Amino acid sequence: MDLLARARTLAPLLAARAAAAEAAGEVPAETIAAFHQAGFWRVLRPTRFGGGGGPFALFSAISEELATGCAASAWVYTVLGEHAWVVAGFPERAQIEVWGTNPDALACSSLIPRVAARAVPGGWTLSGTFPFASGSAHADWAILGALCDAGEGPEPRYLLVPMASVTRADDWQVLGLRATGSRSLVLDEIFVPDHRSVRLADLMAGTPPGRAAHPGYALGSAPRYLLVPYSLPSVAVGLGRHALAVGTALLAHRRARAAIPLAASEYVQVELGRAAAEIETARTIRATGCAAAEAALAHPPIGADVLAAHRRDMAFAVDLVRIGIERLAALAGTEIVLDRNPLQALLRDALTIATHGVVTPREAMGDAGRALLAGINPVSIPTG
Repeated sequence: MDLLARARTLAPLLAARAAAAEAAGEVPAETIAAFHQAGFWRVLRPTRFGGGGGPFALFSAISEELATGCAASAWVYTVLGEHAWVVAGFPERAQIEVWGTNPDALACSSLIPRVAARAVPGGWTLSGTFPFASGSAHADWAILGALCDAGEGPEPRYLLVPMASVTRADDWQVLGLRATGSRSLVLDEIFVPDHRSVRLADLMAGTPPGRAAHPGYALGSAPRYLLVPYSLPSVAVGLGRHALAVGTALLAHRRARAAIPLAASEYVQVELGRAAAEIETARTIRATGCAAAEAALAHPPIGADVLAAHRRDMAFAVDLVRIGIERLAALAGTEIVLDRNPLQALLRDALTIATHGVVTPREAMGDAGRALLAGINPVSIPTG
Protein backbone atom coordinates (compact mmCIF):
# COMPACT_ATOMS: atom_id res chain seq x y z
CA MET A 1 0.00 0.00 0.00
CA ASP A 2 1.43 3.40 -0.95
CA LEU A 3 1.69 6.26 1.54
CA LEU A 4 -1.31 8.17 0.23
CA ALA A 5 -3.49 5.06 0.45
CA ARG A 6 -2.28 4.55 4.02
CA ALA A 7 -3.32 8.11 4.86
CA ARG A 8 -6.81 7.47 3.47
CA THR A 9 -7.04 4.29 5.51
CA LEU A 10 -5.99 6.07 8.70
CA ALA A 11 -8.39 9.01 8.32
CA PRO A 12 -11.47 7.25 9.79
CA LEU A 13 -9.41 6.15 12.80
CA LEU A 14 -8.27 9.74 13.36
CA ALA A 15 -11.89 10.88 13.15
CA ALA A 16 -12.88 8.36 15.81
CA ARG A 17 -10.15 9.69 18.12
CA ALA A 18 -10.78 13.39 17.42
CA ALA A 19 -13.17 14.18 20.29
CA ALA A 20 -10.96 12.50 22.88
CA ALA A 21 -7.87 14.23 21.48
CA GLU A 22 -9.61 17.62 21.69
CA ALA A 23 -10.61 16.96 25.29
CA ALA A 24 -7.05 15.94 26.18
CA GLY A 25 -5.51 18.88 24.32
CA GLU A 26 -2.99 16.56 22.63
CA VAL A 27 -2.85 14.13 19.75
CA PRO A 28 -2.58 10.68 21.37
CA ALA A 29 0.69 8.76 21.33
CA GLU A 30 -1.06 5.97 19.41
CA THR A 31 -1.60 8.33 16.48
CA ILE A 32 2.05 9.41 16.46
CA ALA A 33 3.07 5.74 16.51
CA ALA A 34 0.70 5.01 13.62
CA PHE A 35 2.36 7.76 11.60
CA HIS A 36 5.75 6.20 12.34
CA GLN A 37 4.53 2.76 11.31
CA ALA A 38 3.01 4.12 8.10
CA GLY A 39 6.30 5.79 7.16
CA PHE A 40 4.85 9.30 7.05
CA TRP A 41 7.63 10.95 9.06
CA ARG A 42 10.24 9.81 6.51
CA VAL A 43 8.75 11.62 3.52
CA LEU A 44 10.81 14.83 3.69
CA ARG A 45 13.78 13.50 5.64
CA PRO A 46 16.98 13.24 3.54
CA THR A 47 17.83 9.75 2.28
CA ARG A 48 21.15 9.82 4.17
CA PHE A 49 19.16 9.54 7.40
CA GLY A 50 16.68 6.96 6.19
CA GLY A 51 14.17 9.30 4.62
CA GLY A 52 12.51 9.54 1.26
CA GLY A 53 13.94 12.93 0.36
CA GLY A 54 10.54 14.18 -0.90
CA PRO A 55 8.59 14.82 -3.02
CA PHE A 56 6.86 17.70 -1.31
CA ALA A 57 3.69 17.12 -3.32
CA LEU A 58 3.32 13.72 -1.65
CA PHE A 59 3.83 15.26 1.79
CA SER A 60 1.20 17.91 1.05
CA ALA A 61 -1.28 15.33 -0.22
CA ILE A 62 -0.79 13.15 2.89
CA SER A 63 -1.53 16.20 5.07
CA GLU A 64 -4.75 16.83 3.17
CA GLU A 65 -5.90 13.22 3.44
CA LEU A 66 -5.19 12.97 7.16
CA ALA A 67 -7.17 16.18 7.71
CA THR A 68 -10.28 14.52 6.27
CA GLY A 69 -10.24 12.56 9.53
CA CYS A 70 -8.87 15.02 12.11
CA ALA A 71 -7.43 18.45 11.35
CA ALA A 72 -5.43 18.60 14.61
CA SER A 73 -3.76 15.24 13.95
CA ALA A 74 -2.95 16.34 10.40
CA TRP A 75 -1.62 19.66 11.71
CA VAL A 76 0.78 17.91 14.10
CA TYR A 77 1.92 15.57 11.34
CA THR A 78 2.49 18.48 8.98
CA VAL A 79 4.39 20.62 11.47
CA LEU A 80 6.70 17.87 12.71
CA GLY A 81 7.06 16.33 9.25
CA GLU A 82 7.98 19.58 7.53
CA HIS A 83 10.68 20.26 10.10
CA ALA A 84 12.74 17.42 8.66
CA TRP A 85 13.34 19.79 5.76
CA VAL A 86 14.33 22.57 8.17
CA VAL A 87 16.69 20.37 10.19
CA ALA A 88 18.34 19.32 6.92
CA GLY A 89 19.32 22.97 6.44
CA PHE A 90 21.35 23.13 9.67
CA PRO A 91 25.08 22.39 9.58
CA GLU A 92 25.87 18.70 9.11
CA ARG A 93 27.06 18.29 12.71
CA ALA A 94 23.66 19.36 14.03
CA GLN A 95 21.87 16.95 11.71
CA ILE A 96 24.00 14.09 12.99
CA GLU A 97 23.13 15.06 16.57
CA VAL A 98 19.43 14.95 15.71
CA TRP A 99 19.27 11.83 13.54
CA GLY A 100 22.59 10.03 13.98
CA THR A 101 21.44 7.72 16.77
CA ASN A 102 17.68 8.24 16.37
CA PRO A 103 16.56 8.47 12.74
CA ASP A 104 12.96 8.84 13.91
CA ALA A 105 13.66 12.00 15.96
CA LEU A 106 11.08 14.77 15.51
CA ALA A 107 11.38 18.53 15.95
CA CYS A 108 8.69 21.03 16.93
CA SER A 109 9.13 24.77 16.59
CA SER A 110 8.35 28.36 17.48
CA LEU A 111 9.78 30.03 14.41
CA ILE A 112 9.06 33.74 14.60
CA PRO A 113 12.15 35.47 16.06
CA ARG A 114 10.67 37.21 19.10
CA VAL A 115 13.53 36.86 21.60
CA ALA A 116 17.15 38.05 21.52
CA ALA A 117 19.86 35.44 22.00
CA ARG A 118 23.04 36.52 23.79
CA ALA A 119 26.34 35.83 22.06
CA VAL A 120 28.79 33.79 24.15
CA PRO A 121 31.99 31.96 23.22
CA GLY A 122 31.10 29.08 20.90
CA GLY A 123 27.45 29.96 20.41
CA TRP A 124 24.44 31.59 22.03
CA THR A 125 22.57 31.67 25.30
CA LEU A 126 18.80 31.68 25.00
CA SER A 127 16.05 32.50 27.49
CA GLY A 128 12.41 33.34 27.05
CA THR A 129 8.96 32.07 26.13
CA PHE A 130 8.32 30.68 22.66
CA PRO A 131 4.62 30.22 21.77
CA PHE A 132 2.65 27.98 19.41
CA ALA A 133 4.89 24.89 19.52
CA SER A 134 2.47 22.44 17.91
CA GLY A 135 3.08 18.77 18.63
CA SER A 136 5.76 19.59 21.19
CA ALA A 137 4.64 16.73 23.46
CA HIS A 138 5.93 14.31 20.82
CA ALA A 139 9.13 16.12 19.82
CA ASP A 140 12.76 15.37 20.66
CA TRP A 141 14.05 18.78 19.55
CA ALA A 142 12.77 22.35 19.21
CA ILE A 143 13.61 24.82 16.44
CA LEU A 144 13.38 28.32 17.91
CA GLY A 145 13.53 31.64 16.12
CA ALA A 146 15.79 34.21 17.77
CA LEU A 147 17.51 37.50 17.06
CA CYS A 148 21.24 36.82 17.22
CA ASP A 149 23.69 39.70 17.42
CA ALA A 150 27.35 38.83 16.96
CA GLY A 151 28.36 42.50 16.83
CA GLU A 152 26.88 43.51 13.48
CA GLY A 153 23.28 44.00 14.56
CA PRO A 154 20.47 41.52 15.24
CA GLU A 155 20.14 38.76 12.68
CA PRO A 156 17.22 36.30 12.63
CA ARG A 157 18.35 32.72 13.10
CA TYR A 158 16.83 29.38 13.96
CA LEU A 159 18.40 27.69 16.97
CA LEU A 160 18.11 23.96 17.65
CA VAL A 161 17.51 22.93 21.27
CA PRO A 162 16.89 19.47 22.79
CA MET A 163 13.45 19.18 24.37
CA ALA A 164 15.11 17.93 27.55
CA SER A 165 16.23 21.55 28.09
CA VAL A 166 12.72 22.96 27.64
CA THR A 167 9.66 23.38 29.87
CA ARG A 168 6.19 23.30 28.28
CA ALA A 169 3.74 25.89 29.63
CA ASP A 170 0.10 24.95 30.21
CA ASP A 171 -1.27 27.77 28.06
CA TRP A 172 -3.09 26.11 25.16
CA GLN A 173 -6.74 26.99 25.82
CA VAL A 174 -8.03 28.05 22.41
CA LEU A 175 -10.85 28.30 19.91
CA GLY A 176 -9.81 25.50 17.55
CA LEU A 177 -7.09 22.94 16.81
CA ARG A 178 -7.17 22.20 20.53
CA ALA A 179 -5.62 18.75 20.12
CA THR A 180 -2.43 20.14 18.59
CA GLY A 181 -1.04 20.83 22.06
CA SER A 182 0.59 24.00 20.73
CA ARG A 183 1.91 25.11 24.09
CA SER A 184 4.60 27.69 24.71
CA LEU A 185 8.16 26.52 25.34
CA VAL A 186 10.05 28.17 28.22
CA LEU A 187 13.86 28.34 28.28
CA ASP A 188 16.13 29.62 31.03
CA GLU A 189 19.74 30.40 30.05
CA ILE A 190 20.17 27.48 27.63
CA PHE A 191 23.46 27.32 25.76
CA VAL A 192 23.12 26.63 22.02
CA PRO A 193 26.39 25.85 20.20
CA ASP A 194 26.93 27.75 16.98
CA HIS A 195 26.65 24.62 14.82
CA ARG A 196 23.05 24.31 15.98
CA SER A 197 22.11 27.60 14.34
CA VAL A 198 21.19 28.58 10.80
CA ARG A 199 20.53 32.00 9.29
CA LEU A 200 16.90 32.54 8.40
CA ALA A 201 18.02 34.41 5.28
CA ASP A 202 19.83 31.30 4.03
CA LEU A 203 16.76 29.11 4.53
CA MET A 204 14.59 31.65 2.73
CA ALA A 205 17.03 31.81 -0.19
CA GLY A 206 17.58 28.06 -0.42
CA THR A 207 21.26 28.40 0.47
CA PRO A 208 21.55 26.84 3.97
CA PRO A 209 24.83 25.16 4.97
CA GLY A 210 23.16 21.76 5.42
CA ARG A 211 22.41 21.32 1.73
CA ALA A 212 26.06 20.39 1.11
CA ALA A 213 25.49 17.19 3.09
CA HIS A 214 22.74 15.99 0.74
CA PRO A 215 23.60 15.92 -2.98
CA GLY A 216 20.46 15.33 -4.99
CA TYR A 217 18.12 16.52 -2.20
CA ALA A 218 16.09 19.08 -4.14
CA LEU A 219 14.49 20.52 -1.01
CA GLY A 220 17.92 21.55 0.24
CA SER A 221 18.01 24.33 -2.36
CA ALA A 222 14.33 25.23 -2.19
CA PRO A 223 13.45 28.73 -0.95
CA ARG A 224 11.18 28.28 2.08
CA TYR A 225 8.30 30.34 0.74
CA LEU A 226 8.10 28.36 -2.48
CA LEU A 227 6.76 25.28 -0.68
CA VAL A 228 5.63 26.46 2.76
CA PRO A 229 2.25 27.57 1.32
CA TYR A 230 1.54 23.89 0.57
CA SER A 231 2.39 22.69 4.07
CA LEU A 232 -0.06 23.67 6.83
CA PRO A 233 -2.61 25.20 4.43
CA SER A 234 -3.09 21.69 3.04
CA VAL A 235 -4.72 20.80 6.35
CA ALA A 236 -7.42 23.39 5.64
CA VAL A 237 -8.26 21.70 2.34
CA GLY A 238 -8.70 18.29 3.96
CA LEU A 239 -10.74 19.89 6.73
CA GLY A 240 -13.00 21.44 4.09
CA ARG A 241 -13.59 18.05 2.48
CA HIS A 242 -14.43 16.60 5.89
CA ALA A 243 -16.86 19.44 6.63
CA LEU A 244 -18.55 19.03 3.25
CA ALA A 245 -19.13 15.32 3.89
CA VAL A 246 -20.42 15.95 7.41
CA GLY A 247 -22.61 18.88 6.38
CA THR A 248 -24.12 17.01 3.45
CA ALA A 249 -24.99 14.03 5.65
CA LEU A 250 -26.62 16.27 8.25
CA LEU A 251 -28.69 18.13 5.66
CA ALA A 252 -29.83 14.92 4.03
CA HIS A 253 -31.56 13.85 7.26
CA ARG A 254 -32.68 17.16 8.74
CA ARG A 255 -36.19 18.56 8.52
CA ALA A 256 -37.49 22.10 8.77
CA ARG A 257 -40.16 23.15 11.27
CA ALA A 258 -42.93 22.13 8.89
CA ALA A 259 -41.40 18.65 8.72
CA ILE A 260 -40.26 19.35 5.17
CA PRO A 261 -36.89 17.74 4.35
CA LEU A 262 -34.22 20.43 4.05
CA ALA A 263 -32.74 18.50 1.15
CA ALA A 264 -35.83 19.44 -0.87
CA SER A 265 -35.17 23.16 -0.44
CA GLU A 266 -33.77 24.86 -3.54
CA TYR A 267 -31.99 27.38 -1.28
CA VAL A 268 -30.26 24.56 0.61
CA GLN A 269 -29.31 22.85 -2.64
CA VAL A 270 -27.80 26.05 -4.05
CA GLU A 271 -25.87 26.87 -0.89
CA LEU A 272 -24.57 23.32 -0.61
CA GLY A 273 -23.46 23.48 -4.23
CA ARG A 274 -21.64 26.74 -3.56
CA ALA A 275 -19.87 25.26 -0.53
CA ALA A 276 -18.81 22.26 -2.59
CA ALA A 277 -17.48 24.53 -5.35
CA GLU A 278 -15.48 26.61 -2.87
CA ILE A 279 -13.93 23.61 -1.17
CA GLU A 280 -13.21 21.66 -4.34
CA THR A 281 -11.69 24.74 -5.98
CA ALA A 282 -9.36 25.09 -3.00
CA ARG A 283 -8.39 21.45 -3.43
CA THR A 284 -7.54 22.02 -7.09
CA ILE A 285 -5.45 25.07 -6.22
CA ARG A 286 -3.46 23.04 -3.69
CA ALA A 287 -2.77 20.11 -5.98
CA THR A 288 -1.89 22.05 -9.13
CA GLY A 289 0.00 24.77 -7.29
CA CYS A 290 2.13 22.36 -5.30
CA ALA A 291 3.05 20.42 -8.43
CA ALA A 292 4.02 23.66 -10.17
CA ALA A 293 6.08 24.83 -7.19
CA GLU A 294 8.01 21.57 -7.06
CA ALA A 295 8.60 21.67 -10.82
CA ALA A 296 10.04 25.18 -10.45
CA LEU A 297 12.93 23.75 -8.43
CA ALA A 298 14.40 22.42 -11.67
CA HIS A 299 14.56 25.92 -13.17
CA PRO A 300 16.34 28.33 -10.81
CA PRO A 301 16.51 31.14 -10.00
CA ILE A 302 13.03 31.48 -8.58
CA GLY A 303 11.90 35.10 -8.43
CA ALA A 304 10.13 36.87 -5.60
CA ASP A 305 7.09 37.24 -7.84
CA VAL A 306 6.79 33.44 -8.12
CA LEU A 307 7.08 32.99 -4.36
CA ALA A 308 4.45 35.66 -3.77
CA ALA A 309 2.08 34.07 -6.28
CA HIS A 310 2.20 30.67 -4.56
CA ARG A 311 1.54 32.21 -1.17
CA ARG A 312 -1.27 34.32 -2.66
CA ASP A 313 -2.98 31.32 -4.22
CA MET A 314 -2.97 29.23 -1.05
CA ALA A 315 -4.16 32.15 1.05
CA PHE A 316 -7.04 32.43 -1.41
CA ALA A 317 -7.64 28.68 -1.20
CA VAL A 318 -7.79 28.69 2.60
CA ASP A 319 -10.18 31.63 2.48
CA LEU A 320 -12.39 29.66 0.10
CA VAL A 321 -12.42 26.74 2.56
CA ARG A 322 -13.34 29.05 5.43
CA ILE A 323 -16.18 30.57 3.40
CA GLY A 324 -17.41 27.13 2.38
CA ILE A 325 -17.43 25.81 5.95
CA GLU A 326 -19.16 28.96 7.21
CA ARG A 327 -21.79 28.42 4.51
CA LEU A 328 -22.33 24.85 5.74
CA ALA A 329 -22.54 26.08 9.33
CA ALA A 330 -25.19 28.61 8.34
CA LEU A 331 -27.26 25.82 6.81
CA ALA A 332 -27.09 24.02 10.16
CA GLY A 333 -29.09 26.88 11.68
CA THR A 334 -29.24 27.32 15.43
CA GLU A 335 -27.96 23.78 15.95
CA ILE A 336 -24.44 24.97 15.12
CA VAL A 337 -24.22 26.44 18.65
CA LEU A 338 -24.56 22.96 20.18
CA ASP A 339 -21.25 21.38 21.12
CA ARG A 340 -22.60 18.04 19.97
CA ASN A 341 -23.09 19.34 16.42
CA PRO A 342 -20.15 17.81 14.51
CA LEU A 343 -19.82 20.87 12.26
CA GLN A 344 -19.07 23.15 15.19
CA ALA A 345 -15.61 21.75 15.92
CA LEU A 346 -14.77 21.81 12.22
CA LEU A 347 -15.81 25.47 11.98
CA ARG A 348 -13.64 26.34 14.99
CA ASP A 349 -10.68 24.56 13.41
CA ALA A 350 -11.21 26.41 10.12
CA LEU A 351 -11.32 29.80 11.81
CA THR A 352 -8.14 28.97 13.72
CA ILE A 353 -6.24 27.85 10.62
CA ALA A 354 -7.26 31.05 8.83
CA THR A 355 -5.27 33.10 11.37
CA HIS A 356 -1.94 31.49 10.43
CA GLY A 357 0.62 33.96 9.10
CA VAL A 358 1.29 32.08 5.86
CA VAL A 359 -2.31 32.57 4.74
CA THR A 360 -3.14 35.95 6.28
CA PRO A 361 -4.80 37.65 3.28
CA ARG A 362 -3.43 41.13 3.91
CA GLU A 363 0.19 39.94 3.88
CA ALA A 364 -0.17 37.29 1.19
CA MET A 365 -2.18 39.43 -1.20
CA GLY A 366 -0.12 42.53 -0.43
CA ASP A 367 3.14 40.79 -1.36
CA ALA A 368 1.58 39.51 -4.58
CA GLY A 369 0.20 42.93 -5.47
CA ARG A 370 3.54 44.62 -4.88
CA ALA A 371 5.25 42.01 -7.06
CA LEU A 372 2.78 42.68 -9.88
CA LEU A 373 3.25 46.44 -9.62
CA ALA A 374 7.03 46.09 -9.56
CA GLY A 375 6.89 44.24 -12.88
CA ILE A 376 5.08 47.01 -14.73
CA ASN A 377 7.17 49.06 -17.15
CA PRO A 378 5.88 52.66 -16.80
CA VAL A 379 6.79 53.40 -20.43
CA SER A 380 4.35 50.76 -21.67
CA ILE A 381 1.34 52.02 -19.72
CA PRO A 382 -1.25 53.65 -22.01
CA THR A 383 -1.88 57.27 -21.08
CA GLY A 384 -4.70 58.12 -23.47
